[in-house]
Amino acid sequence: MLSVFFIYLVIVFLIGTFASRFMSKSEDGFYLGDRNFGPVATAISAGATDTSGWIFIGAAGFAYATGIATMWMLPGFIIGYLLNWFVVAPRFRRQGQQLNALSMADYLHKRLKDPRGIVKLVSAIIIAGFFLASMAAQLTAAQVTVTTVIADVNPTWSLILSAAFVTGYCLFGGYRAVVWTDVTQGFVMMGVLVLFPIYMIFFELGGPGQFFQTLHSIDPQLLTATGGATGAAAFGFLLGNIGFGIGEPGQPHITQRFLSARDDTAIRQGSMVAMVWVIIVMTGSNLLGLIGRIAMPNLGDPEYVFPMVSLDILTPILAGVVLAAVFAAIQSTFSSQVMVATQSVASDALKTLTKKEFSQRTTVWISRTTMVVLATLATLVALSGWNGVFELVLYAWGGLAAAFGPLLIFCLYSNFVTRAGALAGILSGTIAVVVWVNLGLQDYIYELVPGVVCSTVALVAVSALTRRGTPEKVAMAHHEN
Repeated sequence: MLSVFFIYLVIVFLIGTFASRFMSKSEDGFYLGDRNFGPVATAISAGATDTSGWIFIGAAGFAYATGIATMWMLPGFIIGYLLNWFVVAPRFRRQGQQLNALSMADYLHKRLKDPRGIVKLVSAIIIAGFFLASMAAQLTAAQVTVTTVIADVNPTWSLILSAAFVTGYCLFGGYRAVVWTDVTQGFVMMGVLVLFPIYMIFFELGGPGQFFQTLHSIDPQLLTATGGATGAAAFGFLLGNIGFGIGEPGQPHITQRFLSARDDTAIRQGSMVAMVWVIIVMTGSNLLGLIGRIAMPNLGDPEYVFPMVSLDILTPILAGVVLAAVFAAIQSTFSSQVMVATQSVASDALKTLTKKEFSQRTTVWISRTTMVVLATLATLVALSGWNGVFELVLYAWGGLAAAFGPLLIFCLYSNFVTRAGALAGILSGTIAVVVWVNLGLQDYIYELVPGVVCSTVALVAVSALTRRGTPEKVAMAHHEN
């Protein structure tokens, strides 16, 4: 089992470092891979980045505890993917290219004609802050997986080595390494999420009918539409689960894939691949938790369900493949987030604060140094004892969606937003999410929902109050449909 896993790690590292040979030694090459990725690379990389360790650890554990009601996340993600790929992606790619934007923060800065760079700076700080929490969640997921599979391994070292491994190939290959490894890992993840549930349900658990009968005998609430919740709690549960997927627009590590797509054809064809991806991933992850509830009904921590079931049932070679799939999910998201967080600090924030343009060589050196620092900080956050992969991912996801989702769509489709309105939307969405979580209200409704509402209201209200006369048309306006 371990041999299979280590062979997989070696292959991924070699792919990542080999990517450096095809990367131009420029800021555009380091952060966007020179904007020439096709539909499969764009879609699978976006999906693998989106998915993360929470699919195998957090989502499976959530389904283990709650039941089939967690499938409400699927329609939410379908809506979110439709918004992201058909509403956001085409215009964001074209406008980003016309403005020569290297990131979402850079796009907002240039789109809103922000001379002092305040929007860009605030955006960069918020992106880096939420990504630190999410990166820590990925490392915690890696630690859970390794300590479950290898009983005598030191948990601290498993976490540190996981961070060092992914950061290593990102340092060498930049964004191109991230995309190439994402594609490799995405296919591994899809294979496991399709084949493992089929094998377990049809060959180990008596077929679909017996599978659901067994779940009902364990706990009838596992097959209810709301996991046993009623009244206002049931409404909050449904809205929160659906709202999770609708948070797709505004996630910087996903929108980065749109900026790096080769052309409109890559976006159009990639959207079809992406829709297939989300259905497979969300269905498979929920089935993993339900399968685990039957195979191991008395787990103390549901987030250990998938690694433990794999070890208990599969042969060592297959268990090694499954372990590789879990790490694929973790690595693909951690690498993307450390890349975007690095860009936020080393490019977006630093340039705004210093008002300097550095040479391409200096920029890449600063970026690599920043990457090491951020990976170290994320490791320290993970080592501090924060528990709950799913909760950390939900928090970061909700904060980024609230801060940037409404603003991005407004900027893509209108000239209504002012700089003051943009700042109001970003800050109010972020503050609403943080306050909601600290008051413990996320148990009633997912923090993304009030965050998006507050962000939208503030954005519209402040923009309406600060507009002066007819808004100036942006340079790309006549190119849009």
